[in-house]
Amino acid sequence: MKDNVFVIRSLDNGWDWPDIDNENDIELYCLEELEVPEELIDDVACFDHAFQLTLKRKRSYRRDDWYVNLLRSA
Repeated sequence: MKDNVFVIRSLDNGWDWPDIDNENDIELYCLEELEVPEELIDDVACFDHAFQLTLKRKRSYRRDDWYVNLLRSA
């Protein structure tokens, strides 16, 4: 898997799969709970009880706290 593509299968902080209806909900989850900067989100895709987050390619965020947490969540 590419280092800028993440599949998230479990949700945190009170979110559950019924809360995720569309790509906008996924993006909101990424912004609020995963703390991914909006300008770095390239694409999101819904699956059954999972979603895929694709980040824009940049090296500058590889050591950021949110990125490390994203690696743990995926």
